[in-house]
Amino acid sequence: MKSTPNKTEPLTVHVAVAVLRYADKFLLARRSLHQHLGGKLEFVGGKIQADESPALAVVREVHEEIGLKLNTDQLVFMGKIAHDYADKSVCLHIYQACLTDCQYGDFRHRSVGLENQSLYWFKQDEIISRAHELPAANACILDWLSLPKVLYISQALSEFGGMEKFANYYIQHLPKGACFYLRPCIGAHEIIQLLALMTESRADLRLIVGWSVYHAYHQQGGDVKDLMVKLTRAELDQFGAHDLPADLPIWVGVHDEKEARAVNQLNKSHRVLAALISPVRPTATHPETPVLGWEGFWHLAQLCDVPSLALGGMRLSDLQSAKDHGAIGIAGIRGMVERTGAANVIKGGFD
Repeated sequence: MKSTPNKTEPLTVHVAVAVLRYADKFLLARRSLHQHLGGKLEFVGGKIQADESPALAVVREVHEEIGLKLNTDQLVFMGKIAHDYADKSVCLHIYQACLTDCQYGDFRHRSVGLENQSLYWFKQDEIISRAHELPAANACILDWLSLPKVLYISQALSEFGGMEKFANYYIQHLPKGACFYLRPCIGAHEIIQLLALMTESRADLRLIVGWSVYHAYHQQGGDVKDLMVKLTRAELDQFGAHDLPADLPIWVGVHDEKEARAVNQLNKSHRVLAALISPVRPTATHPETPVLGWEGFWHLAQLCDVPSLALGGMRLSDLQSAKDHGAIGIAGIRGMVERTGAANVIKGGFD
């Protein structure tokens, strides 16, 4: 009997990608027509060489392609994206770099790169409207650009003495456009009632609910298109990829290396927005749980292929420390809303 030779699997090309940002503007290039995916808009980047790290590859590629000199300390790791095209497989290592005033001044009027590619500055909403002009693998980047730098998590309903008091408190105190995880520690159908109270007065809020709430609301015929879902540790273990809609925006809690690997596996087939890594510090809700500390947080953040937020004992004053340890932002139950007026806008996790 003749043996059938195994089909050779295509090698994965590792690519470093720079999301170059100044305030609310992003620098993109147009790929030359003779290139793979020619004519597409793209974030600047290129292949990672065998002897360099992804971060160093970003610095090199940006300098070679457009002449901009970056420092590695300007780079914030966003995540990794694996994508299979018809003719090749790629793994994108995504970093964001916020340009200095001087760097932006040098590049704000440049329209052509060093490889004769066209350069453009776009605002975020303009990039989203042109999503069809970007390579398919870039879809995750557009999601990540919309992540908040502060995620607000509700306290339990029992601390407010009723649904209306709960809803009124957060309606009055949450900043405009806030990302809010509605977790009042009550049944799914009661949370759906709270959801109605919140959205009636604050249509600007970007709401996250638990899977049971999302599922129940969907079964009732509710409009779930703008809802995001937070998966628990048990749900992450329980669900197979086929149990969740592929386009559902998902947040996942991460407490250890096993969960980080599970998030990465889910991210290959689903729309995972971010990992909530905890607990960084002791918390009032789980005082007995061993804490990670910033070094432990950094270790897990490096394992995750998606952006990470720090959770556990966080206050707004911790935002810079979180970013210094690989986070795109922070999340918290207490110590967040009380210090923030409703007129403030807190969004854009990679600012």
